[in-house]
Amino acid sequence: MKPLKFKPIFMERIWGGTALRDKFGFDIPEGKKIGELWTISDNKTAISIIEGGEFDGEKLSDIANKFSKDLYGVDKKYARFPLLIKIIDAQDRLSVQVHPDDEYAYKYENGDSGKTEMWYIIDAKPGAKLVCGLKEGTTKEDFKRLLKEERLEECLKEVEVNPGDVVYIPSGMVHAIGEEILICEIQQNSDLTYRVYDYNRVDEFGRKRELHIEKALDVIDFNLKTDKIVPVFEEIEGGRIADVVKSPYFQVSIIEINKEVKTDTQNKFNTLTGVKGNCEIDYYRGVIDLKAGETVLIPAAISSYTIKGNCKVLKAYI
Repeated sequence: MKPLKFKPIFMERIWGGTALRDKFGFDIPEGKKIGELWTISDNKTAISIIEGGEFDGEKLSDIANKFSKDLYGVDKKYARFPLLIKIIDAQDRLSVQVHPDDEYAYKYENGDSGKTEMWYIIDAKPGAKLVCGLKEGTTKEDFKRLLKEERLEECLKEVEVNPGDVVYIPSGMVHAIGEEILICEIQQNSDLTYRVYDYNRVDEFGRKRELHIEKALDVIDFNLKTDKIVPVFEEIEGGRIADVVKSPYFQVSIIEINKEVKTDTQNKFNTLTGVKGNCEIDYYRGVIDLKAGETVLIPAAISSYTIKGNCKVLKAYI
């Protein structure tokens, strides 16, 4: 089985912009607010279509089911491809939101999975901020009162971020992306989001977006704390690497390549998402290119591969 690339899936969002066209060169029509590019997905909202190669035009879900041992390894099985990777262009700030864990989602969302995610900051205006968690000492009663009084911002923990920073967002953590930030998001394969507060924003028809306050209050963990992660790199032959997230749901490393870096899959599927520059993935049966803004899926059956070029990629696996 060869590495797989996918057709981009674009999602219009009220807070979206034009960075996906301006920075990565995607063909986005004028006037469209594209907030999300789904680079790989086997979610019921949208399923990736393979682009190029022997499976051109086929759905990721079909190929994953048919060739699960090649894709995942002989000792692993998933009902659906377990990761969802997006690039988010937040021209305006996103809603304040929270995601459920697996147990809650399974019980109340028709057997869906929960959603833990991480953000890699590709670009951000000077002074850009994210919300990740609540201020120290905020109780459920405080949260409900401030929400009712439309003063929720008073209890939100804001963190200033720069390009290259990482933020880990477990299920149950209140969070929001600020304006003029470009992010690569790697997450569980779930699109469950409970909006808590949307700054009284309205769409082009004057309608407010739906909120999910009761469910959000069910799942918020008021004791969760986090901060941004500033990657610490280790020099390796041909580049350098920083392991930034190790969780039960996914592990993520940032790899900067200045010539070529060889990587072993260790009998696990790997995803490689380009966040800067272009490169080639050289494996035993050929070569596949990877541009910034794209994701390549390396099957577990490919034991090793070499990334060649001058670029930066995010490697994710379970």
